[in-house]
Amino acid sequence: MFGQSLSMNIMAPERIYSGTDFIVNVNINKGNVDGFGRLLIKIPSGFTPFEKVSQNGKFEFDGEQIKIVWLNLPSEKGFTVSFGVKAAPNMEGYQVFRGEMSIGTENGSYRAEARPHIVTVEKTDNIATGDEVKIEYSYIKEKGVTAIRQKPYLDDNNIAVVNILVSKGQLSGFGKIEETIPPGYIAEAKVSNSAIFVFNKSNRKVKYLWMNMPAVNQFVVSYILKPEEGRLENIPFIITGEFMYAEGSTSKTKEIIERNIELEKLLSE
Repeated sequence: MFGQSLSMNIMAPERIYSGTDFIVNVNINKGNVDGFGRLLIKIPSGFTPFEKVSQNGKFEFDGEQIKIVWLNLPSEKGFTVSFGVKAAPNMEGYQVFRGEMSIGTENGSYRAEARPHIVTVEKTDNIATGDEVKIEYSYIKEKGVTAIRQKPYLDDNNIAVVNILVSKGQLSGFGKIEETIPPGYIAEAKVSNSAIFVFNKSNRKVKYLWMNMPAVNQFVVSYILKPEEGRLENIPFIITGEFMYAEGSTSKTKEIIERNIELEKLLSE
C-alpha cells in the first residue's frame, strides 16, 4: 500500500554555511496506522548527523543514512523527529536530503517518500563579516536551557566580536560560561551582564561567573578577541565552550552551539 494513510516531509534551512550545524525536522503523518515503523534519511557526503528527538525510536547512522526504528510507533496521528547536522568546513554547493518511511502492520505495509530537500552550502572564512550573518531563524530556536554563540564577526576596527545568548528560563543561582579561544588572541570583556569576567592567557580560557544569574529569561554576554603579534593566517579560528548551571542540587552542562545568526533579530522575534 504505497503512500496510503502515510505521508512525510523534510524541513531544514535552504541555505547554510560550511563548518556550521543546523536542525532537520521530519514530519510524519500516519493517520490511524500503527505497528512497526522505519524511517530512513539519506545524508549527503560531508554532513555528520547527531540525534536530537527520536520519539522513542532507536537512532542509528551507518555513515550514509540515518535509520530510526520503532517496534511500536507513537500513538499520535502525526509526530515529528529531529536531528542535528554538522557541515564539514570545506563543503560547498547544493546537497540533497532524501527520506522514506515504512510501516508494517497485520493488515499490510505502507510506504511514503519525502519530497527531496535541497540545502545550498556556502563556503565562508571562519570569521564572518556582519552582513554575512544570515540563517533561517525558526530552526535555531531550541527548547529549554540553551547557549548560542553568534558566529564571530569583524567590527569596524577589524576586531573579532563574540556574542553569546543564554536562554535560562526561570533558573537563578550559580552559572558559568567557559570558552576556549584560538591561539594568538587576547580576550577582553565587552558585555558581562553582572558576571565576573576572567581570561587566562596560558590555557586560552574565557570565563563568565555568576553566583546569581540575571533575573531575565534571556541575556547576552560579549567579548572581543585582539590578535597578538605574529602571523595567524594558518591558525584555525575555532571557539568551543560550555554553559554550566545549577538546577536544584544538580549541576548541569550545555554545549554552546555556534550559529550564523544576528542575536538582536533573534531576540526581537
